[in-house]
Parts: sequence; C-alpha cells; structure tokens
Amino acid sequence: MRIDAHVHYLPPELTQRLPEFAEQEPYWGLLWSAAPGKVSVQGWATAEQMLADMDRAGLDKVVLVGEYFQRHENCVARNDQALALVKRWPDRLVAFATLQPKAGTKAIDELRRCVDGGLRGVGELNPYAQGYRMDDPDFLRLVESCLEAGLPFNLHSNEEVGPYYPGKSSLPLRHYYHLACRYPELKLILAHWGGGLFFYELMPRVRQALRNVWYDTAASPLLYPTGKIFHVALNCVDHRKILYGSDYPLRVYPRKQPGPDFHLFIDELKALNLPQAIDDDIMGGNMARLLGLAEATEAVESKPAQPAAANAGGPAKASIPYGPDTTAGSTRADKIDGLMAVSLVAESWPETRPLFEKFGISWQDSAAPFWEPIDQAAAAQGWGPTDRQRLLAELNRIISSVKGDNHG
Repeated sequence: MRIDAHVHYLPPELTQRLPEFAEQEPYWGLLWSAAPGKVSVQGWATAEQMLADMDRAGLDKVVLVGEYFQRHENCVARNDQALALVKRWPDRLVAFATLQPKAGTKAIDELRRCVDGGLRGVGELNPYAQGYRMDDPDFLRLVESCLEAGLPFNLHSNEEVGPYYPGKSSLPLRHYYHLACRYPELKLILAHWGGGLFFYELMPRVRQALRNVWYDTAASPLLYPTGKIFHVALNCVDHRKILYGSDYPLRVYPRKQPGPDFHLFIDELKALNLPQAIDDDIMGGNMARLLGLAEATEAVESKPAQPAAANAGGPAKASIPYGPDTTAGSTRADKIDGLMAVSLVAESWPETRPLFEKFGISWQDSAAPFWEPIDQAAAAQGWGPTDRQRLLAELNRIISSVKGDNHG
C-alpha cells in the first residue's frame, strides 16, 4: 500500500480571500502569501485534482494533515472539511484533526467529535505558531488524550540552523526530545525529518527515548538533496521509522513545478533503488501500520523495556530528581542538589526563581534565533498584516528618534 503521510487540502478558492484570512490567521496568512515581487512556492489543488495526481503517481491513499490555526473556530471549520472529504472518498483519503490546544476542553471535545467522525490522528500542530509551550497543561492534556486513544500525533519541526524561510519555527529540538521522553508510548510523528533530530538516534540512549518517534519527509526536496538525506537517515534510524510525505500541494521543486504534483519527488525516490522491502515500508507500509491499516511488525529496532521511571498503567513521567516534570500534582523532592535541572527546581518551587535570577541563572527556556524576521515573530503572536504594519511604523519611529538624539 502506497501512502503519502503528509498532504494539505488547499483548494484554489482560498486564494480569493487570503487578505481577510491573513487577518484571522496571521501565521498561515504569511505562509500562503507570496513575498512582494516573488512567487509563492505554495500550490493549490481541488480534491479532484489531488485524486488525479495520486492516480498518476500510483498512490493508494494520502493522509490529510491540518493547518496549525490559532483560532479554535478555524480548526473546527477545517475539521468539518476533512470529515466531508473522508466521507466522500473513504478508500483514498485519511485525515487528521487539527486542534488549538489553548482552547482547553473545547479542543478535547473537538478531538472526540473528529475521532467519532472517522479521523485517524492529530496534526499537524505547531506549538510555536499556535502560541503555547510544550509543557503547557492544555497541550499535555491533548497529548494524553491521544496517547490513551492510541492516535498518531503529528508535530511540525524543522532544523534550527541555516537561513530563514516562511514557516521555519524557532522551537528547539530539545523540546521535542523532552516530549518523547515524557510520553515514551505516544505515537509521535515529527514532520520534515524531525528537523534532523533523527541524527541523534546514533546515541543509544537517545534511540531508546525516541523509540516511538517517526519522521516524515514532507517538503524534503526544498531542504536537502534527496539521495544524501535518505542515505544519512537510513544510517541513523531503522527504515521503519521513516514515512514518505510530500507536503502536497506545496511546490517542492519550484523551478520545475508550475503547479502541484506528486511524481517528481516519487521519481527521485525510485532512482535511489532502495531494497524492495525498505522501499515498500517507507512508501506506505510504515504509515499503514501506524494507522492500523496493516498488521504491526516486530518492534522497531529492539525496543528497550519501559524505563523504571515510567508509571505502569499510565503516561510515563520523568524522574523527579533529574528530569523536568511539570505534571500537576507531581511529588517534589525533599532536597535540592547540584545535578537537578534548573527548570525543574523553578517549576516545582516558584519561590526559588528570584534567587536564580540573582545569580544570573535563566530558569526559562526561550529562544529568539538570529534568522527569524519580524513579520513571522509577530504573526506567531497573532498579529495580522494591519497590526504588523503598525508595529513596523512604531519601530521606525523609535529608531528615528534615536537618530535625532544622536545628531542633537
């Protein structure tokens, strides 16, 4: 079975209301809009065109992942759309629910509605673009709901280095790693090669922690030479952890693609001449097993036993002495020692934070990478095009006054 694990449904009529939509959903408005004087790599396709492109590429199914919207009501509307598509083409389309964890119980209720309607997972979500941290209680409740239901959970990820491109999140890879450590049985899919996190699976203890993490290849040709990235990845992880995904209808070969298609990337993958069993798994077998559409194989690699710190019968929690655990009601240690994580101590004992600050020790994990432009940083905070123009005007007013003072 050949399955594309990462496809978006973006019909052309969306382009007619992009300016309005960009005010409602600033982050995706930024992604879908072309920069001044440039042509966007974003493609658009009706469901019928997508199905025709699937047929030409020899794909049996695609997984429709959602857009990580900031507003709950937009997530609901997108899920309505996905439910209708799956109902119309049940043999060709699988869909994941898109959710805004900050909606709290509404997000959990929406997840139940989507699962009852036939959706098979959650994602693509993006904590940075949706305005929450990976240790946010609302997010963790959603994760635990997926864990209990055995649902795959797709998170946007990307490399932390290199140049900026629209949608490049500033979330550090260590946050994804910590999530996998905290919930080792969660079926976690990290989009876009996990931002290179797979490389660290060469370390045995990391491989153990990431044993239930899969990596999809969405947008890969925009980022890496196909032959090289697959060669490196297959030397780092078991091939059963790699999921073919295209990011259709994104034009991942912008110089060759006047419009969206699947076949250019698939043709490059065919040229790799991978052993048939490996090719079959990457091109659909792995995703079929994750979705329960095919019988599960033996454990990926030789999965280690559950860590002693995990709680039998429930989601695993990191060890209190030496691993951050923000789960409500966790038991605090009786004494602090020098090997305890700063973030753990500050979270467990908020009264210690002023002392850390006195010693110049940061207890909050935050990042502002040098490559991130103002437009994206503002859009991630929910500021639309109109407000971003106001921000730029204020910034320019500030620097103009500074220039005036320097010349006074």
